[in-house]
Amino acid sequence: MRDFARLADADRQIQQLQQQSAGPRGEQLQVQQRIAALDAQSQAAQASVNDARASIVGNIADIEARANVQNSQSVAADVSSQALSQRINALAGRGGLSSGDQRSVTTLRAQVQRMAEQEASHDDTSAERTALVSRQRLVDGQVAESDRQIYALQQQVLPDYQQYTRVRNEAYALQGMSPLGITTLLAQGSPSLLSPLLVVLMGALGSLLYLFPAYLNRPQPVTMAEIAVRLIFGMCAALALYVLLNAAVAGISLTQNAAQASTSSLLNPFTVSLIGIIAGVLSEDIAKWIQDRGRGIFTQSGAPAAAQPAPQDSGSMVNPHGGPNAP
Repeated sequence: MRDFARLADADRQIQQLQQQSAGPRGEQLQVQQRIAALDAQSQAAQASVNDARASIVGNIADIEARANVQNSQSVAADVSSQALSQRINALAGRGGLSSGDQRSVTTLRAQVQRMAEQEASHDDTSAERTALVSRQRLVDGQVAESDRQIYALQQQVLPDYQQYTRVRNEAYALQGMSPLGITTLLAQGSPSLLSPLLVVLMGALGSLLYLFPAYLNRPQPVTMAEIAVRLIFGMCAALALYVLLNAAVAGISLTQNAAQASTSSLLNPFTVSLIGIIAGVLSEDIAKWIQDRGRGIFTQSGAPAAAQPAPQDSGSMVNPHGGPNAP
């Protein structure tokens, strides 16, 4: 993603979709919270009913044992509120119960009534939850449709839409740091164009590193013409070396059946910078090396080239590191 205008347009549409779906999203959150609260309430009520049921069944069994009441297995296994109420009524109508058992029967009747009310309340809660689940499906569909449109817009800008938020924040931060828009313009450039630009700038930096010792140590002052020529020479040498290295990498990739679309985009920017700086400092040596290699390639099948006379020291180039044109 390098088109900031397309990013801004997509972000504007995404914000509109988010505003339009704000109502369903808020309702979705409320429904989820209400369902969670009902589930917690239902679990607590169910646990309370189960505890009460176990206590009631145990007390009824104790009274029936003291009253010598024999129940069938199916009756003893039925622990519903209605079945327990019938067993309590049968005990209440049975003669010969002690006063303590009669009081226990009265207490058990009240406990069964409360348990029945809790079960009815639980049924109401279940009905409310069912209605909320139906509403949740409808709201989830609306939110999912909005999210689908948002993801489609994000994928138009960035194939990996999960990185959209990070890229958007970085793009806006970059725009804020560049009032003139220079950095945003560079950020929108292709790596195949930015890498040569970087290597040319680093070639100029290498040329400056080459010139500083001469400026400090040479008796004659370094003129602006020498500086300009050296900068241009360093940038040209850096670009030539960069092209040569890219061609070599591409050739190796082709021989290994692993050709890449562009080797420029695969290089680390620090590696590109190092190439440019070295080329700027050693521009004369690099130019001579390229010249020698080229002459050797194009004169292999012909007669050997005549020896070139040694270059005369014109003093036009500064070379404080020794060799031709050394001060």
